[in-house]
Amino acid sequence: MLSRRALLGAGAVAGLGLAGCGAPDAPAVKASDVMDTQLGVSRAALASYPSTGETARLRQRAKARVDRLEAALRLAGGSPGRQKAGKASPPGVERALAAERLALRTHVAGVGLLSDRASRELFAGLIAETAQAESELLTMLGRRPLETAFPGQPPNPR
Repeated sequence: MLSRRALLGAGAVAGLGLAGCGAPDAPAVKASDVMDTQLGVSRAALASYPSTGETARLRQRAKARVDRLEAALRLAGGSPGRQKAGKASPPGVERALAAERLALRTHVAGVGLLSDRASRELFAGLIAETAQAESELLTMLGRRPLETAFPGQPPNPR
């Protein structure tokens, strides 16, 4: 004859066994894949700058970001390889602005994919530097670098 205590114990063991059932965990993200994506958009931003003129300083900073990402990719077990050739419009301030905006969105998205301290520190620096480049490019174009203190919200009409 089964006692209540034995029945409750069997139910608890069965409940613990079912706790492991369910949807499988999300596939693991490879750090090298994330870094490769980051490197791709940063290389595109670098290529968008004219090699001389008022954007030369910004181009140098974009090159430094590419160098840091190449080193991070190597540490993650990847190989930087060569930049893929593609059809692109000629370098210019507008093109650099569009490329930096894409890089900024990609860097922000990358923060949530990797949780190690080194990657997070790298992304924090990339985000700050890319946002700074975007602001400087907007200033060069005679536009306000920040319409609002709350990005993503409509500007204050005042």
